[in-house]
Amino acid sequence: MKVVIIGGEKIAYFLAKSFSSKGYKTYLVNKDQKLCEDFARDLKAVVIHGDATKKKLLEQLDIEEEDIIVVLTNKDKENLIITQFAKKIFGVKNIVTLVNNPDNIELFEKLGITAVVSTTTMLQKAVENLLFGKELEEFLAIEEGKLSFLKVDIPENSQAIGKFLKNLNLPHECVVGGILRKGEVIIPHGNTQIKAGDRLYIVSLPTAQTEILKILTEE
Repeated sequence: MKVVIIGGEKIAYFLAKSFSSKGYKTYLVNKDQKLCEDFARDLKAVVIHGDATKKKLLEQLDIEEEDIIVVLTNKDKENLIITQFAKKIFGVKNIVTLVNNPDNIELFEKLGITAVVSTTTMLQKAVENLLFGKELEEFLAIEEGKLSFLKVDIPENSQAIGKFLKNLNLPHECVVGGILRKGEVIIPHGNTQIKAGDRLYIVSLPTAQTEILKILTEE
């Protein structure tokens, strides 16, 4: 098995350095000749100068199904072409690709790419988590002892799975403010169906906690 890193600059460099230091056979492909010269001088990796959107170049790599392909160009169109070549022509199953425009994430996922990474989305979520966490901390500090904030993960055997939120008979002293499902945030309503693995964010009175957990987590 080998790791093939296509495109990218600093991220590609440090990934290749890490993988090669751990004994993985590592390939770097880049259209920038100067960058390739720097890579070849500093890294213990096979460095190839060329355009990976061209099928002939990929054929030179002797790509096999068990290889890992990491695509890091700054153009989603190119990333799409490369990932589809790797998947459909060479049968590669493990493909990680950078998506520069978050609006394209769904497209890549529908095409069966193993892992789709958007730095924009990651940064956005990190900032939102900081903002939300700070606001919540301040809110609970003010209302200390009067409100509880619950984060409840729905287990595989929960009696709540498949039920609509309105039919769960949750206590009136609580509000389900959000559901995290496979990395996506859902603002729930009465007809939102509960699924295994959901994470529910709930604001409630402390006296309602036990009943909430019983309804959502017990078999």
